[in-house]
Amino acid sequence: MRRAITIYTAGVLVAGLGAGLLWHLLASPPNYTIGDDMGAIITERGLSQTFAMDIWYVLIGGVFALLLGILSWATLRRIGWLAVLIATAAALLAAWLSWQFGHLLGPRDFAARVGHAMPGDRVPMDLDLHSAALILIWPLMVNVPILLAALWNAVRPHRPID
Repeated sequence: MRRAITIYTAGVLVAGLGAGLLWHLLASPPNYTIGDDMGAIITERGLSQTFAMDIWYVLIGGVFALLLGILSWATLRRIGWLAVLIATAAALLAAWLSWQFGHLLGPRDFAARVGHAMPGDRVPMDLDLHSAALILIWPLMVNVPILLAALWNAVRPHRPID
């Protein structure tokens, strides 16, 4: 059981950090353009890129959570229904880790960068979620493989023990 816990903990950390790195690489924050009056202006396309950052987080998180769910079933199925609670808590931890790691990789400190910008400069927005509720995709998706595997085990015919 100690080996399973070690593998599972490593899997949660890899999922969170890997998803954060992938989110950083795929999501491109929109740029604000600094005007002559030192105001920051964003285009409509830039506003849609803001939404796209959140969508990338949800898509990446959904895939990583499914993989974490498979790992959860493989390592924790022997403990029964507690596997669902542990997987849900682990998914929330991985989701938070992904969010914070992606934000840490940047860009960040938008206010300081805008304060140092000159007219005509393009300043990218921080890589961040615009709704903390988006991390809830992880606990939802982590339970899909667990529930499907449990259902499969319940309905498949069992061979009698000789």
